[in-house]
Parts: sequence; C-alpha cells; structure tokens
Amino acid sequence: MFSIKLDDDTFLKELELNSANDLFNLINSNRNYLKKWLTWIEDTKHLDDTVNYIQSVLNRNLFYGRLVLEIRHRENLAGLIDFHNGDKTNMAIEFGYWLGEQYQGKGIMTKACVSCINYAFLNLEFNRVVIKCAVGNEKSKGIPQRLNFTFEGIEREGQHLNGKFADLMVYSMLKREWIKPDLQHMLLKK
Repeated sequence: MFSIKLDDDTFLKELELNSANDLFNLINSNRNYLKKWLTWIEDTKHLDDTVNYIQSVLNRNLFYGRLVLEIRHRENLAGLIDFHNGDKTNMAIEFGYWLGEQYQGKGIMTKACVSCINYAFLNLEFNRVVIKCAVGNEKSKGIPQRLNFTFEGIEREGQHLNGKFADLMVYSMLKREWIKPDLQHMLLKK
C-alpha cells in the first residue's frame, strides 16, 4: 500500500473502498464550497456514487487511469490528490487536488503536492508535472505559484464547469528545475 508521511499529523495513502463513508461525508459537508470548482460534485448525491468512483480508480496505473491518494489529517479524511493523464512517451503527468474547507490554510495541500512531486520525479522518473486550475480559483493556483511552477498560459474553455465552459490556467514543473544538485540531498530525505 502506497503511503507518504507529510508531518506528525498528516499523511497520504492510496484511496481505499473502506474510505467511502468518510469521503462521501466530507464531500456532502463541503458540497456548496466544492461545487464552485469541481465538476463532479453534482454527480455525487449518494454513498453509492462515491463507492462507484472508488471502484473505478482502484487497481489502475498512471498511464491508463489515475492514482488517487487520500489526504489524512489527524486520521480524518481531509481531501484527495491524484495523478492522472499520464503520458508514458513524454513522461508527463498531471495532478489534481482538493481539500475540505475546514482543512485549508494549514499548508496541508502544499506539503502533499511537494511529496507527490518528489515521488513523481524521484521514484516514477517523470520529467514533467502539470497542474491546471480554473481561472478565478485563487486558492488552487496558489499551490503551483508557491512551488515556483512555470505559468504556461490559458487552456481556453478547457473545463465544463457549472453549465458553462471555463478557461484553465496551465502550470508546469520540469524535473531538472525541481531537482537541482544543491537541493537533491534535501529532497531525498523527505
């Protein structure tokens, strides 16, 4: 089972079917907050919807599906982060993420992203990590900006969101930019 410790209170682990209740309850209690930026919230009305989602992403690999990780803070499910749209030829991968509103502002998602980026570059040998955020989603775009990703531009109408098409901001990080010789020893200790 894949697991990464972020700090004494927080860790990542592969999404499991036995987390369906926790995930549905987190979504349901944050429904109004999350639906502004996440397309699938309206399709998650019942526990069965969450169970079906989890079953659809179990036993997938990075090139034919997605790897979804639970973000656990003080043992509570706080949100998800995933690797998706893996491109084996070009060794590129995208990240997506979200947190329940009550878990934001604590640095949890920044730590989760740093650990996943390290894992993607050091363990999985990816060369490029991409993060896309809807224009206007200031909290989401704060992550790649804090982590010194390069803003590549706007993917026009790249997401159908709440009945209309939304533009996406595209950010990327290359392995050679992330892993600099003077920092590599620090990254390997994490």
